[in-house]
Amino acid sequence: MKFKGFILLVVLLIITLLIAAPSVKAAPTIELTPTDEHHIAELNSDQPYVAGYHVDTPDLYIQEGVNATAITVSFPSTDPKYFPTDSWLGAGMFVQAQDSKLKCVDYAFYTILVLDWSGGFFLDIGLHQTREATAPVQWPTSELIYAYTWCISGIDPSTPITLQTIWDSAGFVDYSLSASGTNVTFLSINVPALPNCPSIIRQFFAGTVYAGIAFPQGHYVYYFQFGVVSPKIIADGHWSADLKDPKFIRKPEWRLGSGWHMAETAWVTQGDMSYLDSDWMWGGAPYSGVSAKYHHHPFENPYEVIFFYNGQTLSRRTVLWQQAYSERKRGAAVPSTPSVQALGTEWARLFSIEMLVIVGIVTYEIGRRKLRKQSTKNSTRMKT
Repeated sequence: MKFKGFILLVVLLIITLLIAAPSVKAAPTIELTPTDEHHIAELNSDQPYVAGYHVDTPDLYIQEGVNATAITVSFPSTDPKYFPTDSWLGAGMFVQAQDSKLKCVDYAFYTILVLDWSGGFFLDIGLHQTREATAPVQWPTSELIYAYTWCISGIDPSTPITLQTIWDSAGFVDYSLSASGTNVTFLSINVPALPNCPSIIRQFFAGTVYAGIAFPQGHYVYYFQFGVVSPKIIADGHWSADLKDPKFIRKPEWRLGSGWHMAETAWVTQGDMSYLDSDWMWGGAPYSGVSAKYHHHPFENPYEVIFFYNGQTLSRRTVLWQQAYSERKRGAAVPSTPSVQALGTEWARLFSIEMLVIVGIVTYEIGRRKLRKQSTKNSTRMKT
């Protein structure tokens, strides 16, 4: 009876573990289907645009080369049926690179998620090459080097998706996304092999710099921006775009240490001042009527901005966040992608360990009882 009671206890323990196990849902299967339906973030156009930008120092005189940039994007509480016909809303990151030989040449990379008026969900990437004006002979010109678009299925637009661009060791720009435990590197482009791009510096830039009084309005250049853009103003309160955790990989020699770092300070620019070099701007027009929610409460994400339409225009130089560096933070880096270890994976590991312990106990108990029985039999034989 004692042995039967022991076995019953083991069975009850296993049943308890199974009942306590969380329901583990399979990660969504994100499907990317190429399409020619591009949504290009234009330069110096009438596209409304508003964004946060990374600031290294409040005087706006510091820039730095970085190996990668990333941003997490989602469209919470957004119903595209209220969008104007043939319109779309894009949200993502806009970064700049430079050239080592071609005079006054820069590069404008964009990576955005897009919702259109029909409910379509897309991923768009692209690269512009810009040429600044050189008085008195050259006017500013730009050229679209490439644009790629994929239709996204298998995931809801309200789900946070992390977009990442990185210069790899072979000189390719690798584009990837991750969401709900799924990570996809969907394209690698050998940018230096493209026409007119062989002398591109294989890095992006972050921070800001003063363009000088010789340029229009003595403006500043904002190298790493993250915001929203559309072909025309979507003047409706049924949309919002959530952008959080803008970050980049610093160079090993940078004063704050290498590895992934958050954009510790972020201010606001509008499309009529969103300069990526001396002459060219993202979008080109302010996004009138769009405001933003940003957090200063310690229990909310301080690296997050939610853009939405309410008829009130967000002013330039609005401080979204300004996290002071400490000596402890200077040596700390953040993960390249969000920590996505499913609860079910951790539970499965613990369950396996507990099952091994239980099996070991049962095996030991059975062996011990067999030895006791054998010992009893031997004692009986000796007595007889």
